[in-house]
Amino acid sequence: MKNLIAIGLTILTSIGLNAQNIAKGKVIDAKSGEALIGVNIYAPVPQRGTSTDKEGKFSLELPEGEFSVNVSYVGYASQTYSSKNLDDLTINLSPQVNLEEVVIKAFKAQPNAPVSQKTLTAKDIQEEYVGQDPTYLLEQSSPSILSYSENGTGFSNYSQFRLRGIDQTRVNITLNGIPLNDMIDQGVFFSNFTDLANNIESVQIQRGAGTSTNGTASFAGSVNFESSPLNQDKPSGSAELVAGSFGTLRGSLGMNTGVMENKWAFSSRYTTFTSDGYRDNTDSKSQSFFGSAGYFGEKDLIKITGFIGNTANGLAYTPVALSQIKEDPKTNPLNENDRDDFGQWMIQGQHTRLFNSRLSLASTLYYGGAGGDFFSTFPNGTGGLDQINFPLRNDHYGLMSNVNYSSESGKTNLHAGVHAYTFQRQNREELMPDQANPYYVEDSYKNELSFFAKGDYAFGKFKVYGDLQFRTLVLNIDPDQTLLPNEGNVALDWTFINPKLGITYQLDEYRSVYASAGRNGREPTKIDLLGGFQLNGSNLTSIQNGDVEAEYVNDYELGLNFNYPRLSGQVNGFYMQFENEIAPIGEFVPEGFLQLRKNMPSSFRAGVEIDFTFKLNDQLSLSGNGTYMQAEIDRYAPEGNQVFTNVTPALSPELMGNGTITYSFLKRVSLSLSARYVSESYLEPTNDDRFKTPEFVVADVGLSIRFSERSQLNLFVNNIFDELYFTNGAPVDLDFDGTFDEPGFFVQPPRNFYTRLMLNF
Repeated sequence: MKNLIAIGLTILTSIGLNAQNIAKGKVIDAKSGEALIGVNIYAPVPQRGTSTDKEGKFSLELPEGEFSVNVSYVGYASQTYSSKNLDDLTINLSPQVNLEEVVIKAFKAQPNAPVSQKTLTAKDIQEEYVGQDPTYLLEQSSPSILSYSENGTGFSNYSQFRLRGIDQTRVNITLNGIPLNDMIDQGVFFSNFTDLANNIESVQIQRGAGTSTNGTASFAGSVNFESSPLNQDKPSGSAELVAGSFGTLRGSLGMNTGVMENKWAFSSRYTTFTSDGYRDNTDSKSQSFFGSAGYFGEKDLIKITGFIGNTANGLAYTPVALSQIKEDPKTNPLNENDRDDFGQWMIQGQHTRLFNSRLSLASTLYYGGAGGDFFSTFPNGTGGLDQINFPLRNDHYGLMSNVNYSSESGKTNLHAGVHAYTFQRQNREELMPDQANPYYVEDSYKNELSFFAKGDYAFGKFKVYGDLQFRTLVLNIDPDQTLLPNEGNVALDWTFINPKLGITYQLDEYRSVYASAGRNGREPTKIDLLGGFQLNGSNLTSIQNGDVEAEYVNDYELGLNFNYPRLSGQVNGFYMQFENEIAPIGEFVPEGFLQLRKNMPSSFRAGVEIDFTFKLNDQLSLSGNGTYMQAEIDRYAPEGNQVFTNVTPALSPELMGNGTITYSFLKRVSLSLSARYVSESYLEPTNDDRFKTPEFVVADVGLSIRFSERSQLNLFVNNIFDELYFTNGAPVDLDFDGTFDEPGFFVQPPRNFYTRLMLNF
């Protein structure tokens, strides 16, 4: 592999540049006349770009001919020019208030905020996108993220990711500031609403405590999706076709009217896909619809955004013993009838009022829901098989309102908001086919009220940032009357005050340093409280006594941001000190679906992260990210007398890294080569050397051919060396004698390919 990369680099760098047209000029603020540094100058068709220097000047080599060149800068109205008309031109950019962006302004960290972060634009997403769940896009583009696929495709079905070794239920995930997490179990299942990434304008990943946001606590970090804008100048449409490995077929149609004469705009997208899965009996079939409508007044925006999706999956939630994987990597111990049929839906009604260029108010009323069937087959003891259905239904109603203020000088920015919701859940268990008479029915209700206030103030080369969040919530569990006939509601409540402070110092035109400290508290999930899915006599007393405690993190971040004309990125260090961290212990809940987690009184995670993009020239670029992390639990005492001290948490690798080299040629063609490395990690917190995920290196290659400025063909070949690798697992007990025998894993995708035809009109 190393020789192949070296040969490829030699060939790429030996190819000469034949550009004969020079586009050059200067970009300034239309109001102040000051030069703007780091403005993006980009020609989409030859896929070449540059940025303005410290004097606001730029120079871009282009092939002969006439091309459109986009000039864009955060907070300013974009402009488009002909490449032949860019000859020592002075470009005046005017500040622009985007009413659609006001909705998430209070939650989105600015590039110079004292936050360890990465923001992906729609363009960044589309470079890697073939329809896969966002889980897999995030791990390629941001440090410290590692995902796993239960069905072994890396495309859809059930998937999860970990951030800094911490599982996805402790990551705050929102769409336009509205929580996507299940408020009771706190997970997000992207497979329920496929093609989300195709309807996204940007996604920001904040690592660590980050900034205040709605929904579950930002414990490991947060992922904030921003939906595609309606405010376009003219109508547009798109069609996509995807075909690839594991019998994957996907089709998508989208449209946007642009803002019409009556000030209304509409957009929609319908997507369908099927896949056979890689592991046995793990096929998927899905449909989804994403739609938006908005009225654009002079100072008011009324916008409705919604989605609905449904996916039927073959299930594969059980890790497989390594010896069985070596015999057949496709092994799935679950029955072929173990399937689900699940859907998720949401509608958001937003109103934004712009009082003036400095003061705005954004309010959103929303409803979200999810529900479906989840079947599990088991031997009945008489030589036959029985099946249990675990259906559930969620209903989530909420309101958020945020006020945003910026001083005329721009040195002071203030945000404040309120969020209230009620979340209702019904869990049932039914012995098939008697769905009309469930043997277990339990209702849960969770209500929360939260407030936040945050702001930043700039003086000289400094900018200070402060953030304070208050959350109070109550969880009521109405037990099944057959199992606990004399018990009333079990009520639990928590209150959290989460402060954050930070400072940024601008070293020069290209570099800034930041430091921050934050504290977040988080309530346990219902599964953590129950140790499974049922409230019964075995766990009732533990819950009433509060044996499972809330967990807290004190997060300290120190970093350097750099944004040179050809090199940009971030380097940061972090130290996360935990109190009562709820960590996996290598065992599974009785139902077998999820790993069991318990409080660890004291633990920490510390490390260094790097993220960068280096444009060697207009044709050749290198990007990558990496993480070095040390994680430690001070004391782990499982049942029995044995105590383990200074052990590494499960599924927390020490080293992770991604790198991509991209070469563009022949005006419309680009070729990329990527590699990902992850070191070994323990599967359980006693750190038994028998139970580890092996280290691995996986390489991918991609080819993009643009037919026009708006249409292209992509080909991706992933895991080109057909590496057998694992990113998640647990010890397994093969003979059911109560002791672990060998490591068990979820097999990740073997060599696979996908091709995508994208037509925009």
